[in-house]
Amino acid sequence: MKLIQKSLLFASLLAVGTGVTSIPTIIGSGVTVQAATTKGKLSKIKSTKIKIKVAKAQVYTETGKKTSKCVTKGKTCKTTEKNKLKGCTYYKVGKDEFVKSSDVTKG
Repeated sequence: MKLIQKSLLFASLLAVGTGVTSIPTIIGSGVTVQAATTKGKLSKIKSTKIKIKVAKAQVYTETGKKTSKCVTKGKTCKTTEKNKLKGCTYYKVGKDEFVKSSDVTKG
């Protein structure tokens, strides 16, 4: 009786194991997929002071995606880079953090 139970257990585990091993061969086919991203034209500029002129200036990534951060009115930052993306100009205010040029004044 014990031999039959062990044989059935082994057979069922073998059957399940065979099905599981076929999944990694499909997933692990060596193909890497990456989402399409559009980076702007990042360029160095002369060190410039900018001041936020709107109540809350939205912060964007280098690819133009909104972040959960905002910069408040009156905050001044030094910037040395600008990014042109989809017809808009953005000034760099931190690591991968940009604000629209329409939200700031220079000087």
